[in-house]
Amino acid sequence: MKYLIQGGESAERLQLLLQLTNIESPDVVAASQDHFVAGHKDTVAAIRNNVKKSNLSRAIARLEQVAFTVEQIKELDWQKLKSNKVA
Repeated sequence: MKYLIQGGESAERLQLLLQLTNIESPDVVAASQDHFVAGHKDTVAAIRNNVKKSNLSRAIARLEQVAFTVEQIKELDWQKLKSNKVA
């Protein structure tokens, strides 16, 4: 399941997710922004930022993993919040 939407993420959310990774290359970060914020296809984002598509694909996969973990944490917090309101 995909947790990040091409062209559907805010720059702020992407920056926070990037902080939870070891992705530091300015070009890979810019390509990720082009993909997730601006909505460019991964191949176009890679070309625009002079990044190998394989490197961008790895970054996208890592960001998806981090987003999945964040969603799991949110679900746990939501369940706890719901159970506290009932009590």
